[in-house]
Amino acid sequence: MGLKYIEHAKSIFLALLIVLSVTLTFTIWTYTPTYETIESTPVVDILIADSKRIDDVIKPYKIITSREKGMTGTMEPFNLDRVVNVMKDWEISDLTLEDTNLTTGELNELIGTQNHYTLFFSDDVPFPVYDNILPFSITNIPEDGFDRLIVNWNRMDNGELKVYFASSKTNTMYSAIAKDIEWKLFDQKVVSSSLEYSKFTEIQRKGKLSLYVSAQDVESIRYTYYLKEIDTNRFQEALFSDPSLVRQSPVGTTNEEYSDGTSLMNVNKLERTLSFVNPSAETSVPALPSKLVFESLYYINEHGGWTDEFRFAKINPVNQQIDYQLYLLGYPVFSVETSTKITTVWGDPGIYNYLRPYYTLDLSLPFDTVISTLPSGEKASRVMQMLKDVDFNNVDELTPGYYLTRDDEKRLLILEPSWFYLSNNQWTRLSPEDLGGGQLGLE
Repeated sequence: MGLKYIEHAKSIFLALLIVLSVTLTFTIWTYTPTYETIESTPVVDILIADSKRIDDVIKPYKIITSREKGMTGTMEPFNLDRVVNVMKDWEISDLTLEDTNLTTGELNELIGTQNHYTLFFSDDVPFPVYDNILPFSITNIPEDGFDRLIVNWNRMDNGELKVYFASSKTNTMYSAIAKDIEWKLFDQKVVSSSLEYSKFTEIQRKGKLSLYVSAQDVESIRYTYYLKEIDTNRFQEALFSDPSLVRQSPVGTTNEEYSDGTSLMNVNKLERTLSFVNPSAETSVPALPSKLVFESLYYINEHGGWTDEFRFAKINPVNQQIDYQLYLLGYPVFSVETSTKITTVWGDPGIYNYLRPYYTLDLSLPFDTVISTLPSGEKASRVMQMLKDVDFNNVDELTPGYYLTRDDEKRLLILEPSWFYLSNNQWTRLSPEDLGGGQLGLE
């Protein structure tokens, strides 16, 4: 009898052990410990200044119209925006490659043909990019680009217009048809308004592209602005993936370095410029031009890097570089004392090099303005042809702009209207002494 109870007790005990084992196993499998919350590194969302749309950055810098009585033209932003805004409502169709060996003579002739107007761009704008401004009704948009957009404003029999997209860089030209034109608006804001533009003249050169410059002296203004600086720590927070890992160290008396062990940001406190480099992203693979534009725009927009008005100025798909030039009131700004460009060099993956100024113009309150006169472009071209150190046939553009200098003691930026010429991919100021001295300005 005792043995029977013992065996029965063993069975009950064994059953309890099995139940306990199953319970413990289930508890282990399903147990979630209550650790203290470990906060992940916050994603820093820094907007230093503004974001921009494509049509804020991709802009023509000049328009030339050709009429029976001569040429008119302007660089005024209001006039250029008015023309482009009218064209945005068009439908562009039948994009056709017309010429792959366009000569300078043929391009000069097309621009100078009566009842044509031409929009000038600083470098080739890829078609897929401009499709976001002037829509193309085609599916396979070519990767080619253009720096001259020429419109024949004589109506075709079916009420459409002929449009040409030419590249002075690659000597290619496409033609297209513009449809859905609101003629009353077009005649009023484009054709008739062009009569109010300044008189321009064509400077012809044998075997070279013509230069199109103002034929009259114009009133100008020299501006002086307070120097504003953006705290470079904001760029540190915006550009590094984890700002908490960044360490700052001085380099000499004028530079500072910020590094997280992978990327490096160098700040030049004298010139108020910075360079951000991610060496691991370096690549030698060329990029599609349109992809390069979209990626650089997205990158700068992501941290609101448009601290002043910067416009698309130059593209090099081979080394994946794009330059955006500083503009003031529709005119480019150049300097030898600091940078007036934002440059992005794309890599794989992401940005490889990012160079830019961290000063900004305090446009809300000019410190001083001085009214003066800028000699005509016609006079500037005559002066250049007499200069021994300038090969006039090698000049690609002649334009008014602003020459920026600093007054560090008073923390001022002075913008002096001047003439500049482009030669061998380099902008150079035409000195006031060569033009006859005195204060210079632009329209």
